[in-house]
Amino acid sequence: MAYFTDFVKSTLSKVVLGKEIPSFPYNIGERVDSFDSTIWALHKGTKREDSSAVSILCFDCVRQRDKLPLARNAFKKFRTIRHPDLIKFIDGVETESYIYIVTDVVTPLQDHLRNNLDPSLIRWGLYKVANVLKFLTVDASFIHGNIRTSSIFITKSGEWKVGGFEALSSLKEDQPAILTFAGLIPESNRYAPPEVRKKSWSVVKEYELWSTDTWHYACLIYEVYNGTFTSPEQLATPGNIPPEMAPFYKNLLRPDPKTRPSVGDFLDKGLQAKGFFQNDLIQVVLFLENFSVKEPLQRDTFLRKLDLQIERFPKEFCKYKILPELVHALEYGSGGAKVLPPIVKIGAGLDEQEYEALISNVLVKMFASTDRTIRLSLLENLGGFIERINKKVINEKIFPSMALGFTDTAPIIREWTVKSVLLVINKLSDRVINYDLLRYLGKLQTDEEPGIRTNTVICLGKIAKYLNDATKGKILVPAFTRSLRDPFAHARVASLMALNATSESYDKSDIATRIIPCISLTLVDTEKIVRVQAMKSLETFAKRIEKLIESMPDSAIVETGRDSPNGGPSRSATPSAPSSETWAGWAVSSITKKLVTGEMQPQAVGSPLSSNNSNNPSRSNTPAPTTSNGMSLSGNSSNGLQIAADSGGRPSDGYSVNRYSSALAAVEADEAVNGGWGNEDDDLFADDGAFEPMEPADPSPMPSFATMKPTTTSMANRPSTSASSAMSLGGGAKPSGRLGFGTLDDSGADAWNGDDDLFKSLNLGSSSTSSAAAPAAGFVRKEEKMAELARKREERRLRMAEAKERKKESTLGAKKI
Repeated sequence: MAYFTDFVKSTLSKVVLGKEIPSFPYNIGERVDSFDSTIWALHKGTKREDSSAVSILCFDCVRQRDKLPLARNAFKKFRTIRHPDLIKFIDGVETESYIYIVTDVVTPLQDHLRNNLDPSLIRWGLYKVANVLKFLTVDASFIHGNIRTSSIFITKSGEWKVGGFEALSSLKEDQPAILTFAGLIPESNRYAPPEVRKKSWSVVKEYELWSTDTWHYACLIYEVYNGTFTSPEQLATPGNIPPEMAPFYKNLLRPDPKTRPSVGDFLDKGLQAKGFFQNDLIQVVLFLENFSVKEPLQRDTFLRKLDLQIERFPKEFCKYKILPELVHALEYGSGGAKVLPPIVKIGAGLDEQEYEALISNVLVKMFASTDRTIRLSLLENLGGFIERINKKVINEKIFPSMALGFTDTAPIIREWTVKSVLLVINKLSDRVINYDLLRYLGKLQTDEEPGIRTNTVICLGKIAKYLNDATKGKILVPAFTRSLRDPFAHARVASLMALNATSESYDKSDIATRIIPCISLTLVDTEKIVRVQAMKSLETFAKRIEKLIESMPDSAIVETGRDSPNGGPSRSATPSAPSSETWAGWAVSSITKKLVTGEMQPQAVGSPLSSNNSNNPSRSNTPAPTTSNGMSLSGNSSNGLQIAADSGGRPSDGYSVNRYSSALAAVEADEAVNGGWGNEDDDLFADDGAFEPMEPADPSPMPSFATMKPTTTSMANRPSTSASSAMSLGGGAKPSGRLGFGTLDDSGADAWNGDDDLFKSLNLGSSSTSSAAAPAAGFVRKEEKMAELARKREERRLRMAEAKERKKESTLGAKKI
């Protein structure tokens, strides 16, 4: 049966109501059953053009023909009287069968009272009703005559709107409806004041215009706090009416209409200091309604207070009443930057559609503002709303405007722009992150403000996971190592911490050749906080590289007897040198061991050979073979090394030169064919176009073993073995701090640019204080010497091959040698 009833109601709403009005642009929906105590039926409706929701009051002219004058009077007053606290009239039409009045979406107050309405909203509603009654009775000289719960409606924002215009009249009219038809209103006798009950409604014209509405307003107060009353005697008991309001409420119920105060007086009493209308919600709304005419200092004070109180107000009231006022103030400049925090707090409770409709468009527009205070406020509150904005809008509209802050002249704007990157990074596209954003951050690494440089390093460390792999290897290491040279200690600490946080992003080559060397310099930093963090970072990367090299083979040298990859026999027959032995150390030791019977004598560049060499033209006219790197060990080499002999032509230690003739011949033959380094290093440092060419460094020539000639000398001519006569590396006054890596630059630039080649020229020159090198320690057999030479050649070839492979893997390039 219930289903049949609902079906009939729906059919009547769609077919009967509005059928005779083809031009009526609204669809009449279902009826609100709880609204049944007036001459009107309240229906939900929609506008046909855009499907927006409305409410429609319907009057059946056929069934309620005796009340038709009341409906027509209400229809007329709806169209002619406007006030913010009156129910808003949108459209209406009258036919022979129905009168339709279209309003904003409203619900009856009676429905809300059943659901325990918020006390703050009740006082706000009573204030609004009193305000409109003051307007009608004092300013417009009208008598409403029908104030009760059934004539009050509530909007989505929780505001009370006054309807029930059936008896609304001016005594200046020819036939005021209140005098002739007020008695036709349902339950009019229960709400009638004492003077009307004694006589009739015509007695109203004998008293003040507000006397009737004042009594009705008192009835409304009682019903709001205590529910429906059945007799006027019940009104004398305040019940649940607030104590501060009760005395003034009783004055409204004075039996004598002449002594009865106006609703305006009641309103003024409530607005006095500590009055019953002096609560936070009422004060906030009243201030917002007059926001544009307030002084700037008053607006700032109010907005700070509102930001603290906004969460205590009813959600719907904030959404539909306070928020539109704040957005209007932000958009048109009267609110300034301080209006944004309460907007963000209210927006947190909106769904996606509401947020986009009410807030998003305004925020996007504000990002393009040139007002620094507004831009700063947007950046400070970015975390409260950025997640609610579409990614496309952020990339196309918000980020381009926000990026202007990276180059702003105000440091605080630049600083907050860097901080805001962490909030928008997950919304940005790969192109924006890896190109536009990194370009801005790169410039900020040289900012004049140390705090901004520090925050930039922190930002890079936190967004590293959003960078693609190619960008990580290209950007992170140079960026962080450059900051290790920052004069601001906290920037150096931030760089070390960022390297720690991104340690998983680097390969073993970067860690070993670019990161650890840079960190090691900060171990002796002047600031303790830097040294402590440097030690932690060094431990992290040591463990990291230890893990990475676990999968590496024990040796890359091919065992003896196995064919080489190109099908030829293997050139190596000995294991690799101990890990503790450097290639520079090997070069020195090989010279010492090879020349066991001779003494290396320093000689100036271009100086003539010894007389023994000049007396042997066959030997002096024979060109000495050179290695593939251009180093020669001829008797007149640039390092001035020669082996002195005595006049007898025999070595001073008593051993014949012929003992090494076979070994030297084998070395010369090998170097003549293979150049000493093999074929693998032919294009080791060839420029493949991927990096900018660097100025080649001219290495000091190295003597060739092939052209070293053993000579004899007397024991008396042997040089001293003291430290001052020992062979030195580099030949300069200032020895190198890194053996085999060139002279260490105190400025540290060599360690940070990422382009240093590991192979610098090795100069084996004579000491400025020594005239001869130390002689060999003892006798070495011919077979052992040949094996030693072969092993050293193979080690040299493998080291050059490894260097060539590192160059190919490097992303920053190597300097040409």
